[in-house]
Amino acid sequence: MIVLWKFRTNFANAYDLYNKASKFQKSAGAEWINLTVVTGAENGSFQMAAGFKNVQAYGKMDDMWNASNGETDMMMEPNFQNFEILETHNLTKLVGNIDDDKKDGPETVFANFLFSCSDRQAVIDSFEPDWQAYKAGGCTGIDIHGTNIGDAPGNYFFVARFGSMEKLGKCFDKMNENTEYWNNISEYHSKINISKAFYARVLKEEAF
Repeated sequence: MIVLWKFRTNFANAYDLYNKASKFQKSAGAEWINLTVVTGAENGSFQMAAGFKNVQAYGKMDDMWNASNGETDMMMEPNFQNFEILETHNLTKLVGNIDDDKKDGPETVFANFLFSCSDRQAVIDSFEPDWQAYKAGGCTGIDIHGTNIGDAPGNYFFVARFGSMEKLGKCFDKMNENTEYWNNISEYHSKINISKAFYARVLKEEAF
């Protein structure tokens, strides 16, 4: 599972938060962590994400973070003086192929779409036609997650990974011209409602 925090602050504070959080998450059993800067919805904000083997592993981290001694909160307290949390999401992957974060590089960009749909199976089934179209355009992986705890529970989170913003643009240009793809997915798209869309450029990341 993945936990996301989106927040506003300045670059220096975002980097300091990441450096502290990275050390803590490593000790708490996270598998990876990254920091991205956002273009689109909440433009100019930052997003930090950490990945865990399962919900139990996330729970272990949360127990450590919220321990009665308050050590983690005290460590982070100076950073929270110039900080506004915008949203949080706990994500459970339904289907996808972004498992190897070693493919991420210093220019990696993720396209993110938060959406609702009443047909869970249709969401899962959408992966294959989406992946074929995205892959043909140069995308390096897509995931579809269900949202659990957070600001939009019961929704879905679509993520596509690209080597750079230019490569993202090239892919979307190609997909926009792919009338066969859009015709094939038109019925599915009539079932979904996208409530938020943004790009997230990787600034820092670490796999443990």
